[in-house]
Amino acid sequence: MDIRFQTAMTCADVELAEHAFRMFLFRLQDQSNQVDYIEIKLGNSGGRRFQKDSYCIVSVKLHDAPASTVVDIGTNVYNAIDRASDRVCRLAQAQMRLVDRPRSAQPVALAA
Repeated sequence: MDIRFQTAMTCADVELAEHAFRMFLFRLQDQSNQVDYIEIKLGNSGGRRFQKDSYCIVSVKLHDAPASTVVDIGTNVYNAIDRASDRVCRLAQAQMRLVDRPRSAQPVALAA
């Protein structure tokens, strides 16, 4: 499983990266052989509000499935990472169920 990490934040980037790596490795340990890569982007919204919101954008690519993106926004970046990792795990499980499901046979037109 390839995990890539990008951040626009300046303080505590190393701790955020370690927390994100731990969360995604823990949550996806059962599906690790099906995951091509996970890309994690963290940052602050920098809006006009007094309290800045932090965001966590996660792109995950599974074998035989299109890449999917999960976005989570919150005042605490650690909570955003936790929620995003939970959503990515549920998304990966759903995508694997769709990939593993046998496709129904195409209807064959019979000549009369």
